[in-house]
Amino acid sequence: MSLISRVRGQKALLKSFHNPFLRKVKETEDREEKYLEWLDRGLSRVPKTESRDRLNVPDVECINEKTKTIIQNLNQIANILNRDPKHLLKYMTLRLATPYSEIGEGRYVLKGRILSKQLDAVVSDYIKSYVECPVCKKPDTKLSREKRGLVQLVCLSCGAVSPVKSF
Repeated sequence: MSLISRVRGQKALLKSFHNPFLRKVKETEDREEKYLEWLDRGLSRVPKTESRDRLNVPDVECINEKTKTIIQNLNQIANILNRDPKHLLKYMTLRLATPYSEIGEGRYVLKGRILSKQLDAVVSDYIKSYVECPVCKKPDTKLSREKRGLVQLVCLSCGAVSPVKSF
């Protein structure tokens, strides 16, 4: 008789006898199944929330024309961030190393073909540096200039005052 057939025979013997350990394992599996069932039932009754993120910034709407990029919704983004559009625009032009000009209400032209993804990345960097509180990560902040010319980020939620780089 080979070793494999003996092991199979022993397993069959174990299953045929009354084994209290196997019974406990089955009871534990049944409890886990019931727990997961109850958990699913409970979670299905909890109302769905939209988003935990309080700062819903739209994507930058831009039009590329030959060697120019026209940004159409910069004022809207700046209003959502509670910042001056010129401050945001200055940050964008310094990060992208390109000049700008204003062509109308809230429409700005950047020199060069700049992709929308690049502009979105610059705006998200601006939010991390000049909007989000570094302590509590909330967007309820304002920029203030000290007497010596230092720019500080003052959080209206937690009261933290953090220096930021001026540009």
